[in-house]
Amino acid sequence: MMKTVLKTSALALALAMTASACSGESSANGGQANGPVVADTSQNWVETVEKTEEGGFRMGNPDAAIRIVEYGSLTCPHCADFAEQSFNPLVENYISQGTVSFEMRNFVRDPLDLAAALLARCNGAAPFFQLNERLFANQAAMITQVQGAGEARLQQIAQSSDPVLGYAEAAGLIPLVGGMGISETQARQCLADQDLVGELETLRNTALSEYNLSGTPTFLINGQVASGVVTWPQLEARIQEMVQ
Repeated sequence: MMKTVLKTSALALALAMTASACSGESSANGGQANGPVVADTSQNWVETVEKTEEGGFRMGNPDAAIRIVEYGSLTCPHCADFAEQSFNPLVENYISQGTVSFEMRNFVRDPLDLAAALLARCNGAAPFFQLNERLFANQAAMITQVQGAGEARLQQIAQSSDPVLGYAEAAGLIPLVGGMGISETQARQCLADQDLVGELETLRNTALSEYNLSGTPTFLINGQVASGVVTWPQLEARIQEMVQ
C-alpha cells in the first residue's frame, strides 16, 4: 500500500493536494461519553503526550470521558484548517480539564505527506504535536514550493531511489523542522527509517479496513466514527452535546 503512495505521479501529487481531495463524509454518529464528564485537573494533561498502541499520539488524560481521534493528512487543507481553528480552544477548554483526550493518527495520502509525517514522528511523543502544528501551519507554503519545482523535477523525484527525501528537500521540510530541534542528520535518518514507514502503513491500512475511511479529516469519538464532523465548530458542538 505504501509503495502505491510512493509511486504517485507528479500530476497526481498536485491533484491530491487540493481541498476537494481530502474531505470525507463519515458514516456513524460517534460514541457516547465514557462515563461522567467530570473535570480532573490533578495534573498537567496538556504535557501528557503518549504514543498509543494503535500507533497514534495522544495528548491528555488517557481515561478522559471523551476520547477523540483524528485521522488526518499533513497535505490535506481541511485538516490544516481544523488544526488552525481547534488547537488552542481544544487544549485550553477541554484537554487541560481532563475531560477530553485528543489523538492524531496519520493517514498518508501522497509522498509529501509521508515525508512530513515521518518528520513529525522523528523525536517521538514529546514534541509531536508542536511539530504537527508547525507542519500544518506551513502546509500551503510547502505545497506551493513543491508544485513550483515543475513537472520535470517532480517526475525525477518520483523515479529516484529515495523519493521521500526528494519531496522533503523540494518542500523545504528539513530546514523547517531544523527550527524545532531536529538536526539535518536526524531528519535524513528519520526520512529513511523503514520502521517509521511501516508504522504509517499500518495506520493507513487499519483506517481503511476497520473504519472504511474515505477522506480526511475523519474523527472517532470514543471509538466510533463521527458523521458530519469535518470542522472544529462541528466537533466542538458534538463535545458540548456529550458534556451536557
